[in-house]
Amino acid sequence: MKPHRLALIGGGHRGIHLLGKMTANPARAELVALAEPRPERRDDCLRAFPLPPEQVYLDHQELLGHAAELGIDGIVIATMADTHHLVARAVIEAGLPIFLEKPITRTFDEALDLVQFAEESGARVQVGFNMRYMPFCQTLHDIISSGVLGTILSVNWTEAISLRHWTEGYSRNPSYNNTAKVGSWLLEKACHDLDIFNWLLDQRCQRVASFGSRSFFRPRPDVPKRCTDGCPIIDECLFAYVPEAAGMSAYLQPEELDACIYHVDADIVDHQTAIFEFEGGTTISFTLVPLSPEESRSMTIHGTEATLTGSMAADQIVVDSLRTGEQTVHKINAAHESHHGADEPTTTAFLDYLDDPDNLPRTGLDEGLEAVLMAHAADRAAQEHCVVELEPLRRKENS
Repeated sequence: MKPHRLALIGGGHRGIHLLGKMTANPARAELVALAEPRPERRDDCLRAFPLPPEQVYLDHQELLGHAAELGIDGIVIATMADTHHLVARAVIEAGLPIFLEKPITRTFDEALDLVQFAEESGARVQVGFNMRYMPFCQTLHDIISSGVLGTILSVNWTEAISLRHWTEGYSRNPSYNNTAKVGSWLLEKACHDLDIFNWLLDQRCQRVASFGSRSFFRPRPDVPKRCTDGCPIIDECLFAYVPEAAGMSAYLQPEELDACIYHVDADIVDHQTAIFEFEGGTTISFTLVPLSPEESRSMTIHGTEATLTGSMAADQIVVDSLRTGEQTVHKINAAHESHHGADEPTTTAFLDYLDDPDNLPRTGLDEGLEAVLMAHAADRAAQEHCVVELEPLRRKENS
């Protein structure tokens, strides 16, 4: 079998990483075209994947116009969420299989339109919910599916990101700090988690309440707009520009590095908690928060037979039996691989899908739509101080 000929739309860090995984074995896949309007991102991508100039384009339409002559077999869309609806529709119209990064769109209405259009077109789409392929989450799924926990009554789940990931990756980053770009922080950062809840419980969410705001990182009259403009609190500020913290600098342009965290033009929340009620009465309390010492997802799952506690940072899941008192410890050995070992099987699944349409990936547009629906409902609940029922929204899907 010849290697699959892939095109990448969106040559940022995530796109480069995904294509690196997909083309790691040149017998399976090769990159033959790139669409990226930003010169610096094009240069980054071309350093990783040397392409002839005639196979590098400024936008997706130009690339799609040459898809047939290039013999493209599949397209990876790794652009910003606010472009997903437009770009994915165009690729579907071109009749090409898609790997679509999460979230599938920025808004619920866009997601509805995209899913309906894809169904009418018979499109083949894998959504980049890589947590379903993560060894840690696969172990969670296996434990729950085994029945050892009994009936699950409630789940407490926290996603905490590190201080520098928050300051450089989100708050200072104009690509990710504004709801006009990302929809919401919950949608952008935690749609993975919402999808995992659906997968673990194998039930549909019925209603959601939520609370969250940008209550701390707000403009302050006592500090300047740049850390380097004689800020009076720079020596004590946890969020001040740190020149030696180069690990996150790739997220930012040089002029963005010393922007005061209190004066950035950001409107995403700085914390949010949502409570989801599922069919059968199971509740999930989910908290998204910055400023952790390390990147971490932690959870406690309360069942009628056992209690499960897990830490993704520690790569450990513990099950305590209520019936026997026995404790079972599961150690997962993928902590130091990208996204805890999820990216390689996720990208391999797309190549398998290209090999044979019957090799369905674990996540498609239906799963993507459900995650957008839950995030949309949670954000609406927080904004309107109400409980949002999901069934009326689902009826909108089917209307």
